[in-house]
Amino acid sequence: MKSAAAAAALLLLTGCSSYSGIAAVQRPAEAKDALPADIRSEKADLPSDFRLLAEDDGVKYFAAESPEHTTACIAAYPVDKPDQWMLACSDGITGEREIVTTSHTGQPTVKLVTTGFDTKALEAEGWRKVHDNVWVGAAANP
Repeated sequence: MKSAAAAAALLLLTGCSSYSGIAAVQRPAEAKDALPADIRSEKADLPSDFRLLAEDDGVKYFAAESPEHTTACIAAYPVDKPDQWMLACSDGITGEREIVTTSHTGQPTVKLVTTGFDTKALEAEGWRKVHDNVWVGAAANP
């Protein structure tokens, strides 16, 4: 009887943590996915296996996530203004949601969302989709 209760508890726990990550970063890496050398993080424990998700209006958008899908990062690299790159991460991801938002003066504000997140509110607020997981807003004021 104890083993049946333990199995039921395990099933409930795995059912609650069914979030399977950002689908676009789970593909094999290609040469185009190499994060520009200018972009760096001082935190060694952050995800580092980035994938190029989109290029829009001269900006390359990269994302990475931890193997267990609980931490994810977005990097934005303006090709013509490489010193204005952005990198932001968030952890504790357990389901569909906005993951992290970042901005740099003179560049569009960038938002990373999970796969399957309902983006109707973002659209209503004026955010523009550049990828299923990447949305851009207005440029941060100089």
